[in-house]
Amino acid sequence: MRHLLAVLPAVLCFAQDASLPAQLARLQRLPTDQVRTLQAKLALDPAPAEKKAYHELHLAYVLASRTRQEDPKGAKALVDGSLKAFEGSQDPETMALVGAFLGLKIGFSPMSGITLSPKAMGLFDKALAKQPNSPRIALLRAIHLLHTPAFVGGGVKVALPLMEAAVALAEKEVAPTDPWTPTWGRIESLGWLAYAQVEADQLEAARKTADRALALDPGNGFVTRMVLPKLQPKAQ
Repeated sequence: MRHLLAVLPAVLCFAQDASLPAQLARLQRLPTDQVRTLQAKLALDPAPAEKKAYHELHLAYVLASRTRQEDPKGAKALVDGSLKAFEGSQDPETMALVGAFLGLKIGFSPMSGITLSPKAMGLFDKALAKQPNSPRIALLRAIHLLHTPAFVGGGVKVALPLMEAAVALAEKEVAPTDPWTPTWGRIESLGWLAYAQVEADQLEAARKTADRALALDPGNGFVTRMVLPKLQPKAQ
């Protein structure tokens, strides 16, 4: 906890001083109230709507993911509204996020996975065919498969190498010239790889991967909340 508090002033300073696109690339390091603040800032930003569209969807995805336990009704409304607004997009990065939203929708009604999971996988595959070097598309596909039962082609054994591939893609990605181009994924792919490694009982590898993520983003919320606590009981 002390480690997390130590980086909080830097996080707050970052959120206040960085450009809006730079803040949007670091949603995972921000508390939920600041993510909501970014929603409002993005809505008011004078940038063209087509520049902001992906980020509107990504903000909604982060919020729905974080609030689905504490506010399932609100999160479900956010999922349904986002799907209604963005389903049918041919932008590969957006298609992958729509697939991720379908994964969230399955969480509210597991039986819907019979039809929605193949639909999501179709979107991920189509997006990767269009943009094979995107770590975000690769990661979202891997996360979906991690949460898909093994008997229908998912599970940690399937997802783990795909997360490793997402990490490799993120490390090779070149910074775009357009600041509105999505760039998140490097820290997130490391965090999810560590999570999957814990699930696969690869504890030493998980610790090393978590350390790599925290070296890039000390106090990263996903790693500190979702990975490190899972390492403690399994290490005893």
